[in-house]
Amino acid sequence: MEYYSHEEIHKQYISLGQTLEYILENENRIVDFFSGGNSNGDIVFLACGSSYWMSLSAHKTMKFKTGRRSYAVKASEAVLCPGEFCGAYDNPVFVCPSRSGRTQELLDAVDVLKSMYPNSRVLSIVEYADNELAKKSDLALNIDWANEKSVCQTRSFSNLYAACAIMAALVGGDRPFVENFREYLKVAPSLYLGHEAKIREIADASKVKSIVTLGSGLQYGVTVEGAYIVIEMAQFDANYFQLLEYRHGPIVTAKPGTAAFICSGGHLAHERKIAEEIRASGAKVYAVAPLSADWADYAFSLGGDYEKEIVALHFAFVMQSFAYHFALSQKKDPDNPGNLVPYIIY
Repeated sequence: MEYYSHEEIHKQYISLGQTLEYILENENRIVDFFSGGNSNGDIVFLACGSSYWMSLSAHKTMKFKTGRRSYAVKASEAVLCPGEFCGAYDNPVFVCPSRSGRTQELLDAVDVLKSMYPNSRVLSIVEYADNELAKKSDLALNIDWANEKSVCQTRSFSNLYAACAIMAALVGGDRPFVENFREYLKVAPSLYLGHEAKIREIADASKVKSIVTLGSGLQYGVTVEGAYIVIEMAQFDANYFQLLEYRHGPIVTAKPGTAAFICSGGHLAHERKIAEEIRASGAKVYAVAPLSADWADYAFSLGGDYEKEIVALHFAFVMQSFAYHFALSQKKDPDNPGNLVPYIIY
């Protein structure tokens, strides 16, 4: 049996191409949004769940490419601890990526922060055609082709992340990033096919007893999501740490049967060192890297010089594919894990 999530993961390069063209078609609207009355203000990403972890990476790309202060905020924190956000931002705009646009705590968080910053504006990126978030937005973008029939966020996560990274590049005037993204999409079909073959081999529940994902910098949020998708889709405990943080205690859990996935940020000396320490425990190290990573047991190489965001995007694919095949290895349904639901209301 082939589940919906298989195609949603392994052919997501199609939807990524659609998202790229859509963002480019809306370039003027997007640039105008960020260059309006809040043109020098803070950029605040507000999101829940997987969309928050995506935002934890995307807001750094926005900061680096635009030179503006940028933050990522969990919607639940704004709802539960509103006083902590009073006076925290200077003339902000809020960027709200959401698969459904219906999650209640995000809708409530927008109201809370808008009441504190009445001159702020909201940009939303949503995949459900009809959603409440769009009604609260000054600019509502819709990428409904990225939505899934399965429960877990897979191509929706990747497309929201790609949309935010491309927007940052356009606002910051970084056209080479767009071309780098196009180059990735050209090779993605063959990369996905080849890398899935290796993932089928290593996603073996009889051999893998623990999973950890490691990354740093602007890739860290996507690294966290790499563990989350395993937790959700495969219903299996997984951990995530900043690359060097792992050495400060958690590495004692590495042992034969541990699969450590590293999203390479080009910190080769540090990545090599920590990989050596992990492998000394009998654990396996798998790297997602632009080129080679001879310090790993296996490298999911992109085969070229790609931006860190694109390496992170491919890391998301690798972990989604691993979660899918690991779920099958445990005879679990990757489309409908446990009692998970697409979005939460109360």
